[in-house]
Amino acid sequence: MPTFTYTAKQDDGEMVRATLRADSRHAALGLLRGRGLIPLSVEEAGRGRARAKTRKRGSFTRWGGSISTSDRALFCRQLAISVNAGVPLRESLESITEDLDKPAFKRILERVVDQLHTGVAFSDALAQHPATFNTLFVALIRAAEESGSLPQTLEQLAVAEERSQRLQTKIRSITAYPIFIAIFFVVVCVVMTLFVIPQFQEIFSGYKSELPAITRMVFGLNQFMIDHALLIGGGIGIVVIGLHLWGRTLAGQYAFDALKLKIPYFGPCFMKFAVSRFCQNFSVMLKGGVPVATAMEMSAATCGNRIMEKAMLEARDRIIDGAGISESLERDVRLPRLVVRMVSVGESSGRLPEVLERISLVYEEQVEATIMVATSLFEPLVICLFGVVVLILVMAVYLPVFSAAAHGA
Repeated sequence: MPTFTYTAKQDDGEMVRATLRADSRHAALGLLRGRGLIPLSVEEAGRGRARAKTRKRGSFTRWGGSISTSDRALFCRQLAISVNAGVPLRESLESITEDLDKPAFKRILERVVDQLHTGVAFSDALAQHPATFNTLFVALIRAAEESGSLPQTLEQLAVAEERSQRLQTKIRSITAYPIFIAIFFVVVCVVMTLFVIPQFQEIFSGYKSELPAITRMVFGLNQFMIDHALLIGGGIGIVVIGLHLWGRTLAGQYAFDALKLKIPYFGPCFMKFAVSRFCQNFSVMLKGGVPVATAMEMSAATCGNRIMEKAMLEARDRIIDGAGISESLERDVRLPRLVVRMVSVGESSGRLPEVLERISLVYEEQVEATIMVATSLFEPLVICLFGVVVLILVMAVYLPVFSAAAHGA
């Protein structure tokens, strides 16, 4: 019988940290609740070392580098339907694997099926592919295996993955046109700089009269950019590469994520997106039977923002020390007060997962609306900017012609 290390809270708020023996983690959770304790984290002794070894093995075989959210969503949906229909898990996986079109994903699932044939648990087999199935995904499957709720958990995972995919698709579709306009604008400027304006410079080089000021300014700027193209391109390249390398460090990630939250208009959008992802995953994990502290830690890693992740981890530490969920979140001034109030209501009514899911939906809709408004404003802004540049170039080219014609008359 395995031994479990647990952290739990008594009715009077006092924390208890000890060990107990049980047939499974689900049984251990039942024993703690039977003693009147609120479990915050329950881990099997030695499981942490096993997970570290699994992650190490998975890091050497990058099987899942090209697997998208839509692939995982479809996989979860198909597996949920099969398991709910009463088909055994291994047979369901074999059937889904045979019909897969993506070779990379097919190889991963074939490896998972082979592991199941040798007696490895489904969650442990998935954990060997961390690039495809993250820690949160594996933790939910492991909790579902222990509680016997795999069909329901697969359904929740399918819904969560599909929601993420829908949001990503909407953002791509909304921003596609403005991005195209911006790229086209840059291409036109490069063509004008390298090919068109130099031709007019050569034409006007024989003019005896002085060129207009706007023409001299455009020609001078264009010549400067051509003469120093390598220096300008190299400088921009060095800055971009430097920022990219710094952004991969922990300090750089914190700095960039802090800057994102301070950007006018878009800062609140980044905040809402991080809160939406956290609430969505936190809700799914609580429904899956994962202890509060563990669920909060794993959900924090999915925020997509280091500053928000740190705030959620600090809240988790306060929960472990005996504070309530809403109380621990309230101490962070960066979090929207609406979130804190709704979590408080959900916590007191015993419907926290449903409330968290509702918060996620609300903020998801607000993020989508913000992006739509921003892109709607961006389109005319780019068009106006494009028009101004074209107007300056036309004036620079035609003013000397008009001036020469006037002098000739």
